[in-house]
Order: sequence, then structure tokens, then C-alpha cells
Amino acid sequence: MSQSGEQAAMMDLARSLVRASESGRGEDVATSFDPEAVIWHNTDELTLAMAANFPASIAFMAKVPDRRYEDLTVTPFDGGFVQQHRIVGRTDAGAAFALPACAVMRVRNGRIVSIHEYFDSAPIARLGLDSWLPRG
Repeated sequence: MSQSGEQAAMMDLARSLVRASESGRGEDVATSFDPEAVIWHNTDELTLAMAANFPASIAFMAKVPDRRYEDLTVTPFDGGFVQQHRIVGRTDAGAAFALPACAVMRVRNGRIVSIHEYFDSAPIARLGLDSWLPRG
């Protein structure tokens, strides 16, 4: 695949993942990932299989059912892309929510194989979710 073709494929994958994440359909999110994919969070410094991360993601989607990605920037690189964004919306209690984040995604055969995700833990803590937070 040419450099511009690979970059276009990375952009398409990033857009597909964002659409699936906004929809809240876990099965659609899962199609973006390799079955062996892993995710690392800066907040707890743990590396988890995506299957182990999904319960926390489902809990987050339940707490912020009305959400969208804003200020989305995708920067492809050889073998992946960096995605910067803000997840904004309303919580299940009606409060405004905003979470700036950055994720470094590694891709193989058109599917994400790893994510290094960086975000501020304070908005997550305000939701009352203890997943993804440092253990003290």
C-alpha cells in the first residue's frame, strides 16, 4: 500500500472507531480491534487485553450516554496513528462532561493492535468510576 493509501486507511479506521464509540455499540467498537489487542492507560499504568477493558468502557458509556468527539485530530504514522480529541457531552445525571485525551494507536492488517491512552483522571473520578484510576 502506498504511503498516501496507508494514511487514508488510518484516517478511515480512526473515523470508524470514533463513530462506533459515539454510538455506544460495543460490537461496532470491537470490529476496529485485533482479537489480541491491548490497551495501556497513563492513569493506572496497566496494560490490559481489550476484553478486560470493555467493562470499564461500557460503564463509562452508561455514565456519559450523550457524548461526542470534538477537536478531533488524527495524525497517521507508519504502522498507526495518533488521535487527539475531547469527549464531551452530558452525564446520566445531566451534568456537562469533558475529557481531553490522546491515544497512540498501532495498527496491523487494518485493525488496532495496541493503544497507549493518555487522559486526565479528574473527569473520570468525578463520574464515580474507579476503573482507569491509580490504585493507592
